[in-house]
Amino acid sequence: MSQKKKIIGVLLLLQLLVGMHFAAQRYFFPIYIQDELGYSTVLASAFISLSQLVGMVGALLGGTLQDTLGRKKTLWLGLSALFLSNFTFLVAAPWQLTLFWPLSSLALSFQSLVSQSYLIELVGKKGRLGILSALYNWGFTLGGALGNPVAGMVLDQHGFPLFAGILLGITLLPLILVSVFLPNHQPPHQPPKTARREVLANYLTVIRRPQVIRLGLLRFLPTLYWGMATLLLPLLINDITGRKTAVALYVTASLILASLSQLVAGYFADRVGSRSPTLIAFSVLTGSILGLALYAEELWGLYLFGILSAAAAWALSTLMPSLVARTSRPQEAGRILGFLVFLWNIAMMVGALIGGMLVTLHPSLPFLLAGLASLGALLIARSFFAHPAQT
Repeated sequence: MSQKKKIIGVLLLLQLLVGMHFAAQRYFFPIYIQDELGYSTVLASAFISLSQLVGMVGALLGGTLQDTLGRKKTLWLGLSALFLSNFTFLVAAPWQLTLFWPLSSLALSFQSLVSQSYLIELVGKKGRLGILSALYNWGFTLGGALGNPVAGMVLDQHGFPLFAGILLGITLLPLILVSVFLPNHQPPHQPPKTARREVLANYLTVIRRPQVIRLGLLRFLPTLYWGMATLLLPLLINDITGRKTAVALYVTASLILASLSQLVAGYFADRVGSRSPTLIAFSVLTGSILGLALYAEELWGLYLFGILSAAAAWALSTLMPSLVARTSRPQEAGRILGFLVFLWNIAMMVGALIGGMLVTLHPSLPFLLAGLASLGALLIARSFFAHPAQT
């Protein structure tokens, strides 16, 4: 097996294992805070927002660590943080939650940045980046679809202590996988300090380009909804049904459809380009969010429009590396990826905070605001594709 195929295989398997863990951890954290510990929805949103703030720092720190330690060591540090974040479900005091829970977002920032850097470098602009990105993200959603039904049953029958123990066991596997099978990687050269300062000085120049700003908005605006949905949809479903398995069913169904949408988006991005799949995904996302605004108090509405919006959101995530390749020169891809991960964390934080506050007024309000933001992103996407690709 070639070195290139080996790295791709490790990344895909790693994503599957992390997906099995991460979806269960993320979706059941708000329920742990509210049902198990008795804290308010506003406090749950504050914890989630804090974790995204740490993720923002991780997005900037991850790029620097890649340049100094190499990708493998940076990824290993992120997975170690993911392992420690599982202790969240074994503690109760706010200061303990503050210590452990944000490590989850730090881990996600490191893993996302490193893995996408690998993919763009291995495939390049002219390779089948769309379908490979789809397969990579597919591992995350498929892993979530496999892990969430088990998580729901464990929680209904045994509670959060056993749930935490299982998560700790699962996160040991990616650490072993990366340590044993991922080849060592060092940056191709270490630039002198003056060159490094020039790179940092040019960072702002890159992200101030109009096309990069448009790309940043395409990442930021729909993620506002995802920050709300990650917090609110499990809570709203749990409030209506009172069953963790109902939440697990929603998550599993949304991840299954998301897996299919990723493959379709990646396939058509390679065949006809990224423009049509991106505009279709934004259109579906906008309509689904507005559907949630209309039927936020109906279980069928939460299921139907929540699942459709998840499929559209994951399709957009699959298309993002293609949009980065379209926007960046080879030497700029890392900086633009770091910028997008930074914006993703800001949007997740702001979305969770706003969603947690607005839902106390009326369940429809967060989704109405998110729908308007997504509509704005759809208009910006049309402008984005009206400009030629970067060469």
